[in-house]
Amino acid sequence: MPVEVCSYRLSLRGKPVGTHVLKTEGLGRHTQLEGRASFQGSLGAATITQRSRCHSQRHFSLRFREEIQERSEQRSFDVSFDAQRGLVTAAKGQRDVATAPYLRSYRDPLSLLFEIRSLGASESTHVPMLGKDVHVQLAGEVELETAMGLRRAWAYLLHPGQSVVYVDIEAPHLMLKLSQRLAEGQLEALLVKVGSEASLDAFEAEPVQPPERGAKAAKRRARRRRPRRGRRD
Repeated sequence: MPVEVCSYRLSLRGKPVGTHVLKTEGLGRHTQLEGRASFQGSLGAATITQRSRCHSQRHFSLRFREEIQERSEQRSFDVSFDAQRGLVTAAKGQRDVATAPYLRSYRDPLSLLFEIRSLGASESTHVPMLGKDVHVQLAGEVELETAMGLRRAWAYLLHPGQSVVYVDIEAPHLMLKLSQRLAEGQLEALLVKVGSEASLDAFEAEPVQPPERGAKAAKRRARRRRPRRGRRD
């Protein structure tokens, strides 16, 4: 199926501060998500790209990656969730790697939003995330003025953080607006355009390991070689 592309306008205290594009691609029992936020103005100049692979129905995360580009500095954070081995692995670069037990079906920031779109008129739910649980509570129905006209939406309040997610009551239940409290003020993302594209670049459940080089790779290859047997007369 084609990729759903939702474009949002970001504003802080009523002033534009950037854009956010959220892409969703169904891949059978898995869903791939990609979000790219570009900031400007009072929030500085930065680009944050998030990618997620999660279960389409149960919404638990298989892998999540975040990349931050700020001026000449680039940082990345990659998390894989391995339920079979019971392990969560988080990496900042190739050397800074940490692990933790996989205790519950964790969500990531993108799969959390994807799950909220499926809640319908559910009054509340608890969503397990690394480090904390998020309580999602239905606050009621509201009318929103959007680029697509006046829309009726469910408003979900998130604890902690007091963020509010507004989801279109009509299918496919697009996220129409997101309001998030920051130290600088209230950051709002308002849907301004919906489109589609053919496909996303593949984002697998496990990070692709770079090929080994140098002495370590040579030693590993040597250990894999089987010794030849001597010739018998």
